[in-house]
Amino acid sequence: MQPAGYRVNFPDGFSGQRGLFYDYILASSGLFVRSESPLLRATIRIAEAEVRGLAPLEEKVDLVHGKIPAWMGRLALNTLASARDREMYLAITFQNGYHLRFPTQERHTASVRFDRVPNTVVDIHSHGLMGAFFSETDNIDEQGMSLYVVVGKLDEELPEALLRVGVYGYFKELVWEDVFEL
Repeated sequence: MQPAGYRVNFPDGFSGQRGLFYDYILASSGLFVRSESPLLRATIRIAEAEVRGLAPLEEKVDLVHGKIPAWMGRLALNTLASARDREMYLAITFQNGYHLRFPTQERHTASVRFDRVPNTVVDIHSHGLMGAFFSETDNIDEQGMSLYVVVGKLDEELPEALLRVGVYGYFKELVWEDVFEL
């Protein structure tokens, strides 16, 4: 089996081979990438196009075990705000429920190095007092199938937070409510 599959979404169903990690899918509404893991399923459009004769496909992101509790998102933000002078990394994992993890890490004012945590659903890192943005380093590092959050302006009453899904180097921005319960 190839790492990437190539499929076409015809009106009577999919044609083509599935990939080991992800599939490119051509549909009437463009080119998509789709991947599934034991924790996350995602289909995102990577190029818009009108392709006559094919069936449409919609973008969709699903957490296999449901949305993450709202209190855990608040706890993550409060933990990051407690040490706003340096970047910090947190992981939300799933194993018999969601858990917030603080792995071993080297924290600096403009970077953080950390140990990967098994069963991670959401990678979260802070930018301290700077604004929230996904840097070029983030784009290079975030090449897996996961949800990614960056938090900034931790000195303000309401910090900035950006959230996206990553599917092997392709990204789609999400809103907090897509991942966390209200």
